[in-house]
Amino acid sequence: MNTCIKKVVLKSGEIRWRFVMRLGRDAADKPIQKTYTFPTKKAAEAEWARLKSQKATGVLVLPSALTLATYLESWLGGKRNLRVGTRNTYANYLKPFTERLGNVPVQKLTKTQVDETVDWMLSSGRRIRHTNNPGLTATSVNRALTVLSQALDSAVKQGLTPRNVVTLVERPTCTPKQTDTWTAQEAAAFLNHVSGHRLYPVWLLTLCGLRRGEVLGMRWAGVDLKGTRAREHGFPAGTPTITVEETRVSVNGVIHAEQPKSERGRRTLPLDQEMVSALSALQKLQRQERKAAGPAYEDHGLVCVDELGRPYPPDGHSKRFKRLAKAAGLPVIRLHDARHTCGTLMHLRGVPTAVISAWLGHSSAAFTMKTYIHSQADSLAQAGLTLRSAVRVKKRLPVAAVR
Repeated sequence: MNTCIKKVVLKSGEIRWRFVMRLGRDAADKPIQKTYTFPTKKAAEAEWARLKSQKATGVLVLPSALTLATYLESWLGGKRNLRVGTRNTYANYLKPFTERLGNVPVQKLTKTQVDETVDWMLSSGRRIRHTNNPGLTATSVNRALTVLSQALDSAVKQGLTPRNVVTLVERPTCTPKQTDTWTAQEAAAFLNHVSGHRLYPVWLLTLCGLRRGEVLGMRWAGVDLKGTRAREHGFPAGTPTITVEETRVSVNGVIHAEQPKSERGRRTLPLDQEMVSALSALQKLQRQERKAAGPAYEDHGLVCVDELGRPYPPDGHSKRFKRLAKAAGLPVIRLHDARHTCGTLMHLRGVPTAVISAWLGHSSAAFTMKTYIHSQADSLAQAGLTLRSAVRVKKRLPVAAVR
């Protein structure tokens, strides 16, 4: 018989069963106690046994008034290895939860509260209204839920809350977004259009699949036009190369220089003769501009700069790409879609997926295949013709002859 569970008679005459459990000690070494009350003795005994078991195994969650907003700020601050851009992205994903549920104690957060926030995000959560839809996409909401779930998983491991309620939330269904890419003819048309542009080699690098931040962060120190360092990277002596070792991103209007996204992102790529010629011409032009500008010239050692040596802001660079695409009479795609175009054109020409992955600086070939390689209309048409040439009908019979 459990003598810790007491029978209590309320003023109304109803009977309750109550016990007091010592849960641990606070920061001041004072004992933490909590009173539990149940309508039946059986329920009280079950809860007593559960709590005792959790205490014995060290997984008992102590009562805490820690709010979701305070916890998420602490959790994000403890993610030491996050890149600046990724940290900002995580903060934006968590913002709807901190704004709407920030005052809720982590231990009292419910599935219903998260569901209500998700519904609001889908209907009204868009901050910048680029479209008529005021809500966020299902993809964005799912990414936000993933980040919140990561944070609450950590809270469970730390003993701050007994469970992660996000695991109970049904994720909104995502409709895969079609990624637009250029055909080989369209990519060539764009390069022909910009062949006289001051930043022609930059657009070449873009259609070679480099990320925006990698292009903007490319330094002349990483450009080896004579191939003097080629053998260090496994290429034959004399092979011109470029080395990706820095990326520049904009976070809340501030430009940050960072390391590549992953170890595979730090890579050295060979240059063809067109790239060598274009980069040599730009290097010569920049020397002339530096001399003409005098003290006003800002020498950052970067490839992609204006006439005074100033780096281009990332967002402005993307807009310039779209303006040039429109002026060339081409479908206007995102700057990042030029990277998808590179991967797709390589794939359609038989380059092995593992090689494409290494070229693009991806962590795995599976990610490259799933995300960066797309079918194009002319290629699908060619596939149909190939199938028909393999499976031919010698002579079609009259309909009446078929029984």
